[in-house]
Amino acid sequence: MCVSAEFCESQLQLLFTLLEKSPSEVIRANIVISLGDMAICFSSLIDENISHLYKRLSDPSLFVRSNTLMVLSHLILNGMIKVKGQISEMAKCLNEPDAKISELAKLFFAEMAAKDNAIYNNLPDIISGLSSGDNALSEEAFRKVIDYIFSFIQKDKQTENLVEKLCNRMGQTEVCFF
Repeated sequence: MCVSAEFCESQLQLLFTLLEKSPSEVIRANIVISLGDMAICFSSLIDENISHLYKRLSDPSLFVRSNTLMVLSHLILNGMIKVKGQISEMAKCLNEPDAKISELAKLFFAEMAAKDNAIYNNLPDIISGLSSGDNALSEEAFRKVIDYIFSFIQKDKQTENLVEKLCNRMGQTEVCFF
């Protein structure tokens, strides 16, 4: 699949099906690694289907979650895939009970913070992803993640702009009162 774009495109959905449904954690973990290799060769094909890879951050297997976090970190930090709305899934790994995964997530965000405004630019998406939807974090977990991520926002102007962006987003949401 890394040699032929045509073959990769024709078989990619089968690979994603195996990634999701294989009962073997070893197979799922190895598919994650192979998808990382394919992203280097055919970034547009993988980028279009990147949500399949992000889903493995919540895989039942610690081995698969660890491989996924390492592969996504490598791809994102080296500019091989674009950071999209799923970056909040990476942030959720900061709350992972396994110390290895939470430390890998901390390392990822520390490295990401070293890039020009990367944390700042993605923070509204991170907050939105952590606080809404079916997999929203508890208040305590949310606070822990946000405290860590906000530690990378150093400039007062960035803080002011973030508050403004978040207020604008809140103004666009529908609130239901019971």
